[in-house]
Amino acid sequence: MGERLNPEEILRGLHTGWMGHRLETREETESTNDDCIALARAGAPAGTVVVTNWQSAGRGRRGRSWVAPPGSAILLSAVLRPAFPPGAVGRVGMAAALAVVDLLARARGLSARVKYPNDVLIAGKKVAGVLPEAYVAGGRLEWVVVGIGINLRREAVPPGLEAQATSMEEHAPLPERDGMIRSLLECLERRVEQANEDPGVLAAAWRACDTVLGQHVSLQAGLERFNGLAVDIDQDARLRLRLTDGSVRWLTPSEVTFRTSLSS
Repeated sequence: MGERLNPEEILRGLHTGWMGHRLETREETESTNDDCIALARAGAPAGTVVVTNWQSAGRGRRGRSWVAPPGSAILLSAVLRPAFPPGAVGRVGMAAALAVVDLLARARGLSARVKYPNDVLIAGKKVAGVLPEAYVAGGRLEWVVVGIGINLRREAVPPGLEAQATSMEEHAPLPERDGMIRSLLECLERRVEQANEDPGVLAAAWRACDTVLGQHVSLQAGLERFNGLAVDIDQDARLRLRLTDGSVRWLTPSEVTFRTSLSS
């Protein structure tokens, strides 16, 4: 099953106000997001985290399967209880992706970028992804669970996807995994607090390392397909697209599936 997780080591020296103070480690599970959703429904506090060595039914956006060999990736989910309205839930994905960017810079000085709405890239290849899932009741955002998967070792990259995906190991010596998880929780708390208190700063940080802005893109939103220029991303993670006819559309992360980049 690979190197075992050590919760005591993860928590040793953890400098957070609330993130990770309730930590559950599992050698294997179906999905850390599903585990955290169950905990959130049972009333788990914000900052509750589930980390696993291996998940058998991990998923990405649109329900895509995401499975990595045991010990080859960081796989965790966190329960959040944001203060912002449901229409701003896209901030969580921004915060989580930027937390990964922060971690990679802190751990090994790696320069990573983000690809709207939920990917983290090194040298143009995906090294990590995030998946927020929210529950709204009575017009109020009750909780959000955000999952984070980071490819650490080469074997985390699925066969045949070497041209599109990469691992941290391919760019720098790997630090000790438990320490990286601890650092990730610290980075995540900082970015989530930005999402709550200063979303303009969060959005500016996203724009500074985004790979989509300024690109002519083709994307799918529901049954509609749009071609246009990616002009802006606002503090609620909405993408502003200037269409070829000159009109403008604002799209949310949940609406967008990129088909291709038309130019660079």
